[in-house]
Amino acid sequence: MGIFDAMNTSVGGLQAQSYALQNISGNIANSSTTGYKGIGTSFVDLIPDSSVPSKQVAGGVTANAKATITTQGTISGSTVATNMAITGDGFFSIQKATGIVDNVPVFSGVTYYTRRGDFQLNANGNLVNGAGYYLMGVTVDPKTGNPQGNVATVLKFQNNFIPAQATTSIQYAANLPTQPNTAASTTASTGTLLAEGGLNPSDFSANPLPVGTPPAPYTNATVSGAAATGNIRTAYSSTTGTGTVALQNNSSAVASTTTSLDNTVGTHLASSILTALSGQTLTINGNTVTFDNSTTVTTVGSNTTIGLGAGTTATVASILNAIQTAGGAGVTASLSASGNIQISTGTGVDVAVNSGTAATALGISSVTRGGNVLSSPAITGSTVLSGSASAGGAEVLSSGFAAGDTITVDGQTLTFMASGASGANQINITDNITTLLGKIDALSGASGSSVSSGGVITLNTGTVSNLSVSSSNSAAFAALGFTSTITKNRDGGGTAGTGGVVGNDISTFTKESISGGAVTAYNAAGTPVNLQLRWAKTDSASLGAGHSDTWNLFYQTDPNATGTTVGWVNTGQAFTFAADGSLTSPSGSGITINNVSVSGQSLGSVAFNISSGGLTQYASTSGAVTINTITQNGYAAGQLRSVAVNNNGLVVGTFSNGQNLDLAQVSLSHFNGTNYLKALDGGAYAATEQSGPAIDGASGTISGSSLEGSNTDIADEFTKLIVTQQAYSANTKVITTANSMVQDLLNVLR
Repeated sequence: MGIFDAMNTSVGGLQAQSYALQNISGNIANSSTTGYKGIGTSFVDLIPDSSVPSKQVAGGVTANAKATITTQGTISGSTVATNMAITGDGFFSIQKATGIVDNVPVFSGVTYYTRRGDFQLNANGNLVNGAGYYLMGVTVDPKTGNPQGNVATVLKFQNNFIPAQATTSIQYAANLPTQPNTAASTTASTGTLLAEGGLNPSDFSANPLPVGTPPAPYTNATVSGAAATGNIRTAYSSTTGTGTVALQNNSSAVASTTTSLDNTVGTHLASSILTALSGQTLTINGNTVTFDNSTTVTTVGSNTTIGLGAGTTATVASILNAIQTAGGAGVTASLSASGNIQISTGTGVDVAVNSGTAATALGISSVTRGGNVLSSPAITGSTVLSGSASAGGAEVLSSGFAAGDTITVDGQTLTFMASGASGANQINITDNITTLLGKIDALSGASGSSVSSGGVITLNTGTVSNLSVSSSNSAAFAALGFTSTITKNRDGGGTAGTGGVVGNDISTFTKESISGGAVTAYNAAGTPVNLQLRWAKTDSASLGAGHSDTWNLFYQTDPNATGTTVGWVNTGQAFTFAADGSLTSPSGSGITINNVSVSGQSLGSVAFNISSGGLTQYASTSGAVTINTITQNGYAAGQLRSVAVNNNGLVVGTFSNGQNLDLAQVSLSHFNGTNYLKALDGGAYAATEQSGPAIDGASGTISGSSLEGSNTDIADEFTKLIVTQQAYSANTKVITTANSMVQDLLNVLR
């Protein structure tokens, strides 16, 4: 290795140190850049090839980039709710807009990756970081919280609207005092339940039923439809029409089906008939039979051409076959003993024959099916539910049920089948009314629904529940005598312990019960109602044997109730407690309050959920209910107001109705070769062959309202800067020395 090699090596050293200086400069410049990952320098020696190890010399040097992508930056808090930081492994998935069309960004579909989490909501509702990259994730159904698919897309939150959700459950936890402090108990005589702060049943009127006393059991009620006789039809029957012209040959003998239509052979139709048919068209049920001068019979679909030319092969049978073909399925044509054409309709269709020259020549006209007229006799159980003809002559509905139609009974669906129905929820369209009534009874829990001899159908509610019956086929439902949804309440008072407090008794009831709290509930339209609760102690263990601490829960149904109008409704469940204050009944997690209605707004059935240990009875100095939890799951419709990211990586939307609902899940990706990613502007990275493809589900965690800073250490960079400067200077010294040696060599030649 000579002097000139030494100079070249030093030049390579200068280049390598310059590369290192460039990286140091860039790292220092980005020391405050969010999510920046510093680039170090890796020096690689270049050794010239030598076959003799003892003659090997030190070679040159080159410099390569050394990525520090896997090195964590410092996490710091942020006041921006949509800022995010990743702790540990992982990258945000992002895309870059390639342009704007109609104020909407357009994307190339190429996904990049970044640790830069300074995302903020832009005017279009996208989360965009400081480098202009758009965040990707998986949207979440705000009502269920379930992801909508598993493929990340560019997120957009703009004009998000959630419909109202009806209240279906109330979460409740409270302590009931062993002795409620009611207004009436302070003046009551000892030895009575009222002295214990409970209800005095004698204080209440009997209409509706007194609070705490068992009402009469439920009894069956009935609801009847209009007489359905006029809507029932008998099945269609086939009828036969006989032509008015006898087909004759030249010898005046009665024509047969083999009689030729050719005047040149022995037996044939009368020349007057042939002359009248020539060039004419006979139309039957919209299909045609055409007579021309050809010699053949041609049928295309339901249309036939019959040739009347000399030497034709057509016979009377050809005309009969053409009539059958044009008439359609079930239609037949034959020749009577007197040579007249007879047309039978079958049960499927009427036979419409046009009144042209051809029809007159053959003596035929339209024929109408028989039967299927409105029934005059009373409806019977054999009436078929479908509107088409049935076997055996059974009567059918004028507007029948078809396969796929449904009848809904108390929320349960009965489906009509073409055939093969099985179970309580299916019925064949060929079944009869008696079968249908049995199916309805089975679903409603009733029995004995019937059809009278006058055609009036009567349905029973039974004692299990109120009755509600509707159908998807209103016309067929009307044929049964019902023009709208059938609704009917059971008779009787229902199960023991239920009842209500009428307007006349509200003042007394309020004095003998204590507040159980209130919650704003919502109906299906999102209308808010104030659901007030009260507890009344209806029995006390202190009264002796046979008694237990028992409470009834009431809700206010009408705040303005007066007279005999019900103001408060008993939920119908006795809540009993053991001596240690624990709840013994109900044994489950709560009860269902049926048919809840407040101020005329129906909430339907509401679950009153009690968590484990959520309802107790312990002594209380205040004598009032101590409410620990009272929440419900309903809300009004709402418009998106703002978004934030929580520590689970969920984008949470705050809506105008006060709801905070999950809108999207921010997805994280990782790589097997993270440090081999290709760095792009703005802290973005692209996958390379050496990094491998992105893998969903990184192990890192997302922190909301946080940012990851640059992983550059200024002190470390300054240290490297000094070393680089010294190495650079040293390389220049080598060049200077080599240059001096070259000058000395040149001086030798002088």
